[in-house]
Amino acid sequence: MGASLGSCTKPAPLEGAPPPAPSEELAKGVILGEAIPAPRTVLDPKSSLNKTGSSLFKEYLLKSPGRVPAMSRMAKHRTRSRSESGYMSDVCSERAALTSNLVRQRSIECLSGEYDLTDSKELGSGSFGTVRSVRHRSTGDTYAMKIIEAHGGESMAALRKEIQVQSQLDHPNICKIVESFEDEEAGRFYIIMEYCSGGMLVSRMKTHRAGYDEAAAATILEKMLSAVLYCHQHGLCHRDIKLDNMLYEDEREDAELKLIDFGFASSVQPGREAMTDQLGTPSYMAPELWSERGRSYDSSVDMWALGAVAYMLLSGTRPFHHEDKRKKARMIRHEPLSFPDKYWLRISPEARDFCSALMQKQPCDRLSASEALVHPWIKQRSRAHSEAADAAQALLGQSSVVASIQAWAEAEQLKRLALEVIAFSTPPPRLEDLRTLFQTIDTDASGTIDKVEFRDAMKPSTQLSSDKLDQLFHAVDFDCSGEIDYTEFLAATVSSHGNKEIRRALGMAFSTLDGDADGYITRRDLDGALAGTLSTASLDSVMRWADENGRVSYSAFKLCVIGAHLASPTAARIPASRPSRTSRVSL
Repeated sequence: MGASLGSCTKPAPLEGAPPPAPSEELAKGVILGEAIPAPRTVLDPKSSLNKTGSSLFKEYLLKSPGRVPAMSRMAKHRTRSRSESGYMSDVCSERAALTSNLVRQRSIECLSGEYDLTDSKELGSGSFGTVRSVRHRSTGDTYAMKIIEAHGGESMAALRKEIQVQSQLDHPNICKIVESFEDEEAGRFYIIMEYCSGGMLVSRMKTHRAGYDEAAAATILEKMLSAVLYCHQHGLCHRDIKLDNMLYEDEREDAELKLIDFGFASSVQPGREAMTDQLGTPSYMAPELWSERGRSYDSSVDMWALGAVAYMLLSGTRPFHHEDKRKKARMIRHEPLSFPDKYWLRISPEARDFCSALMQKQPCDRLSASEALVHPWIKQRSRAHSEAADAAQALLGQSSVVASIQAWAEAEQLKRLALEVIAFSTPPPRLEDLRTLFQTIDTDASGTIDKVEFRDAMKPSTQLSSDKLDQLFHAVDFDCSGEIDYTEFLAATVSSHGNKEIRRALGMAFSTLDGDADGYITRRDLDGALAGTLSTASLDSVMRWADENGRVSYSAFKLCVIGAHLASPTAARIPASRPSRTSRVSL
């Protein structure tokens, strides 16, 4: 498609030596500035690293005493399926996270009432639009606003679809859309997203010209594997995995990394993954994407691309490179993956095996994301990897978090709903400790917490019976999906920060639930905001706080959420009502 949410900015060109992995144009075979030297030597064809389906990892699965428990944790949530190519896929039926109902799509007239554009600064620009900073009027929080020009009805529809797709995802390593505004008359979208100031991973490689050390590379890859596994398990194939589409939250070396740009993403179903569009970025495109038009492929193209990312992170070179597009395509389709000593002598056999296992020519021989996450190189080298004992130990020192989860189970339905909205809208860096805890409890890095992981983490801290822990689990699982999503966990634990975060975002939470902006929350507002997520009984519970006209006022809302003794008149305010329909945005 044309305009895309993640393609508004391009990394600055590197100075001095050719960059390890310069940005390539998102197009069908268009290559810009591929300056990385191409590898010259190849492995011995008889090497175990170069045999289809017989890598060191395959041998590990066969010989390792820990193989069975590791693989059982690998596929804990869902049944895996085999695609048409024979690839053992993680793809499951599409399921939108609860947060998808909280991403509002509104008209342009609402924008200036919600966000202060006075001190807006340009963060970046590209061929499809600009990115600016904006401040939320009620909370004072800073967000990124992408302004995208859509040319024609087809582009408008495509952008709406992309917003809708990305809104369904709730993962700590996927960039979050908060809301969007549409100016249909001008053909323009304003997408409010979490503010990430750390730049693209491809830009950071200018300080790692020979590649990252193995621990850093494995940590980056575990986070991106987790994001891709989450996408696949929620019925989505990204189709444009690359260094350019990985964005750091802030400038720290170990800042959280986010997967962006879902403009090429496609919905897929178990056993029915066939896609035929020839698209992507050349250096990351799997062999089957270079075949004749009309040949189908599956979600394994994401895994090949992650293998290319791993190769570049470790060596600073592209796995297959040539300035001539046709020769490049031939290399990707037919030449064996090479590990020349000039770049790979210092790198372990396990790291090479990891790349090889992902970049198999035949899709059926590639590792899936869930398999790659239990590869020995990831388990041994990644600093992000955790086991059940790590999760239990982490919670032992977090008594306020445990108390917050237990209090959540007893809370009013209206308060739970408010905390869901607050957790969703609070900038992630302010809840960084809770995010880290979520990732530690999520021992298989699937992006969700299942009942076993929850029990293993909570039991040493609470001494509760399994039945009681299961009751807590179901209370936190707000949408009854059978697993705790990222924002559900944050909602159940945000009270451990005290009431500061809750009070500063209370007005925004009320505004989100007050769909018609009349100053009250009604049953109709909740039906519209949550798209039928709440049961009739839950709605009845919420409406206990309503007046005789069936309306929940802001004062009643505040009383329910933070209590009478904490609800000062200046603690939070309702955001300004919508401006008149004649107002326009001026930047």
